[in-house]
Amino acid sequence: MKFKKMFYCAIAFCLFALSSCGPDNVDYADKVEGNYSVTITPGINLKFDGNQLTTPNEKIETTASITKDDEDGNVTIRIKGVNGFINDMEMKAFCSGLGMNIDDCDYDGIVNAGELGMLDCDFVLKNPTTTISNSKIFNWNSTVTGQCELNYVGLEITCAASGSMNFNLTYKNEK
Repeated sequence: MKFKKMFYCAIAFCLFALSSCGPDNVDYADKVEGNYSVTITPGINLKFDGNQLTTPNEKIETTASITKDDEDGNVTIRIKGVNGFINDMEMKAFCSGLGMNIDDCDYDGIVNAGELGMLDCDFVLKNPTTTISNSKIFNWNSTVTGQCELNYVGLEITCAASGSMNFNLTYKNEK
């Protein structure tokens, strides 16, 4: 009987020891850290007084950096604004074996809406989790909710904004 108890205790100890082993979250943060080329494709729908306008899906090309914040797997994504197209964006994320979980964030800035002109936007980006791969390519689609102001036919109009912004980040191998 004593042998059985010792055997079960040894098995429990081994399972506990093995379950605590695994890659550290900082390893995943190290995998994403670096400088990136970015393509943002906004698809924003504007509603006002029963009317709806859709922004053209014109791509915005820019750059970004992902930096490690701490040893717990937290990172910051900084997307550089492009004058006349979009302002700087900053997003916080957590890296683990499940991917890079990007926190929801606020965006208060401009978005170029092609023939509709400049939108002065204040909305929330609901961000998903994106896969971490060795190729350092990240794609995600953020849901947009909030409002935008635009000058439409000489009138300043505040519109409800919804839709999405698609982000595509590709690692720039800088040496």
